Amino acid sequence: MILDILRLFQGIGVFLVGMKMTSKSLSGLAGGKIEALFKRLGNNKLAAVGVGVGSAAVLQSSSATTVILLGLVNSGIVSLFQATCIIMGANIGTTVTAILLSFNALPIAELFAFLVFPGALIMMSAKRENLKNLGRILSGAGLIFIALDVIGAGAMDLKDSPGFVSFFSRIGSPFMLILIGMAFTAFIQSSSALTGLVLTLTELGIMPVVSTFYIIMGSNVGSCATAMLASYGGTPNMKRTALIHLAFNAIGLVIFLPFVVVFGETVVEKLAFFGEAALVAYFHVAFNLLTTIILLPFVKRIAEFTTEIIKEPA
Repeated sequence: MILDILRLFQGIGVFLVGMKMTSKSLSGLAGGKIEALFKRLGNNKLAAVGVGVGSAAVLQSSSATTVILLGLVNSGIVSLFQATCIIMGANIGTTVTAILLSFNALPIAELFAFLVFPGALIMMSAKRENLKNLGRILSGAGLIFIALDVIGAGAMDLKDSPGFVSFFSRIGSPFMLILIGMAFTAFIQSSSALTGLVLTLTELGIMPVVSTFYIIMGSNVGSCATAMLASYGGTPNMKRTALIHLAFNAIGLVIFLPFVVVFGETVVEKLAFFGEAALVAYFHVAFNLLTTIILLPFVKRIAEFTTEIIKEPA
């Protein structure tokens, strides 16, 4: 059992390396264009949300987008109003990873894993930095799906372990599952890695689909830890931006929790034809998309609220 658990964490480690490689190389290809987009924003809410979606999809992390945003808010390039809209979009953009991870249940997952090979060839042979970044992106994407296979292999063996299965089946408390999602994501600083793990456990029947909903809600809140740490000791506007990121996910949790508790099982039964992995990915999208739609009309009030909470030093 210990070896199987180690295999799970080996998979998570490879997953994080693949995510980091892909994210950093995509950022390198963007060549500062993300920051330039931030700078050109006016007070158009939808445009700012769109920039947030695109930025997080490229960087594969709402936390990374928010950390970049902290610097731009600190320098006065981006207003608190704009930052609020961008954060909302970033939370939607990061769900692209969850959708891609759900493909692991399909035959095309092997094709994604194969990307490691052409990516490695490009990295070794390319002279231009842009081509090398392309190779890193392909290899990183391939490593993510290889990692999911390793996680799946470890989980498959653990499926026969009564202790491991009963551990997850006994955790019926929504609040305990939310706390697990928060703590795990804050520790490894990647909600996507946690999503990949729960996708695998759900597909194998180890974890109920509804339980993953609670973990994902918790992971969204836990993903704010990076921005909160990055804002520590910064200017009031930096701290306000990090607080907006936390408030968005916390409000989303408060909105969704009662519905999942009351209707979660029914929704899973009605939409079972989508498959477990797709349901988990779609819930991640729905959580962030619907929270954005609900909160978007109140962007100005949210920005003002954080200003009231974190005042300028006397």
